[in-house]
Amino acid sequence: MEEVVDARGLPCPTPVVKTREALQRGCQRLEVLVDNPTARDNVTRFAASQGCSVEVSEEDGMFHLYIMREGGPEEAACATATAESPSPSGEKRVVVLSSDVMGRGEEELGRILMKAFLNTLAESERRPWRLVLFNRGVLLAVEGADTLPALKELASRGVEVLVCGTCLDYFGAKDKVAAGTVSNMFEILETMLVASNSVTV
Repeated sequence: MEEVVDARGLPCPTPVVKTREALQRGCQRLEVLVDNPTARDNVTRFAASQGCSVEVSEEDGMFHLYIMREGGPEEAACATATAESPSPSGEKRVVVLSSDVMGRGEEELGRILMKAFLNTLAESERRPWRLVLFNRGVLLAVEGADTLPALKELASRGVEVLVCGTCLDYFGAKDKVAAGTVSNMFEILETMLVASNSVTV
């Protein structure tokens, strides 16, 4: 039996949370209704991470996400637990950037240091699993930022760059993202909770 989750008008990350709850109940066929592209992308990415197939259709500005997963409830619960747990190696290093400058004091110096930090990180052999950008940190990933080459290099080397969608909305920059993936607080929280270690800059 198909379950319908109406997540229209709900703030981030509620659509993802409601989808997760339905999957944890063992639901194998799920229709999720959302009314904006960010929620559509967040739910789609989360469902895919849980081993689900997702089909999306749009009608009058509303998105219908048809989510399906093979296997029974036990397999579903197992997939969810696996996706949220660290890999066997235990190496899930996370770097969190909450500002577009590094340190306090002279702002211009802080920008120079942040650019140098990201350039060095991109060249390092000990690159993180994920890079999380929130608050003013999201401005590092928008058009015109001189930190874009480093972020793109990190992404090309397998580092997932998560950019907070709520923060982008606040700064009116969601349509200017030029590096990374627009993310949500659910994914950011899960990232920080399963990290084997994290560094906040």
